[in-house]
Amino acid sequence: MEKSIPFSEFEPIQKAKQRRRLIELTLELTARCNNNCRHCYNNLPANDTSAARKELSIGQIKDIADQAFEMGVLKVLLTGGEVLLRQDFSDIYTHMKKKGFLVSVFTNASLISQDHISLFKKYPPRNLEITVYGTSDSEYAKVTGTRNFAGFKSGIDMLISESIPVTLKAMVLKSNLEFLDNISRFCRNISCQKFRYDPFLTLRTDKNPEKNRKIIAERLSPQEIATLEKRDPARLEAVKKMQANAGINSGNETDRPEKLFRCNAGMFSCFISYDGFFRLCRPLVNKKCIYDLKKGTLKQAWEEFAPEILNLASCEKSYHETCGKCKIRNICMWCPASADLETGHLDAHVKYFCNIAQQRHRNCF
Repeated sequence: MEKSIPFSEFEPIQKAKQRRRLIELTLELTARCNNNCRHCYNNLPANDTSAARKELSIGQIKDIADQAFEMGVLKVLLTGGEVLLRQDFSDIYTHMKKKGFLVSVFTNASLISQDHISLFKKYPPRNLEITVYGTSDSEYAKVTGTRNFAGFKSGIDMLISESIPVTLKAMVLKSNLEFLDNISRFCRNISCQKFRYDPFLTLRTDKNPEKNRKIIAERLSPQEIATLEKRDPARLEAVKKMQANAGINSGNETDRPEKLFRCNAGMFSCFISYDGFFRLCRPLVNKKCIYDLKKGTLKQAWEEFAPEILNLASCEKSYHETCGKCKIRNICMWCPASADLETGHLDAHVKYFCNIAQQRHRNCF
């Protein structure tokens, strides 16, 4: 049997990336959610009528999808909030599938119904990714602030019983660190897909100060993150590989020290918010870095606006003395988007990120 290769390693995809062609699109359908997770960067109440009014209509979403198709987009990720709160989710999903996109969906699974099962059986998703917050009602409630565990478990059971493949993941925070092993066993017992976890909590995209304080309080310390990674040989090896790849493209124009964006943001993918704003990536909410698609096209955003953002540079001495010249930047959480969320500045140093990177470097080398 022939060995499959990851989508990202497919030769046409590699060539598209080199030419800065848009091939992946993340579309946020809503900012509303039926959970109220302590760590979440984007979870307005499910009944928030103001947020619902701002959501792109199905007509606007279809228009964006059609534009993306004409530009050669191959992959579409539907995310939220909780995407299944949209009453027209099935129509949106079906339109994406009929356009020929490889469609993935992020969901908490607690609203999965038999109609959704029928939809996913008729039009299988490329990936259905579900976040697991706990393995009992009390564990689940401790993170989400809701009693939605029964709905989550029912959704998972329906998907598994109908052989719809799912990928399970977990966010790791102070409130669930003690039962992370329970979550890991739960996930590995019901899915053959590799379980993964993420201990890096991002601040709110709406910059809500009260909720940001809760997120910061839930963050693991650099030492706790290091301990987790030491227990996971595959993850530790991945960190080593990231650092080993640092500087491979050194000397390229895109790697000039003053350049802020030295990641893959805006090189082959982009993000569109629930209210119709184009961003290079999900956390990049700086007002200078967003483009209103209600006033222009996806093609204009990608070909005219995005290059301006990618060329942003810093003249701040503090940046050039810290993040701009850091040799372990590849294993740091730092990027212009996250720096802006933390400090209000795209080029600011963030001590917490720096401490994590240094701890990871000590683990690996």
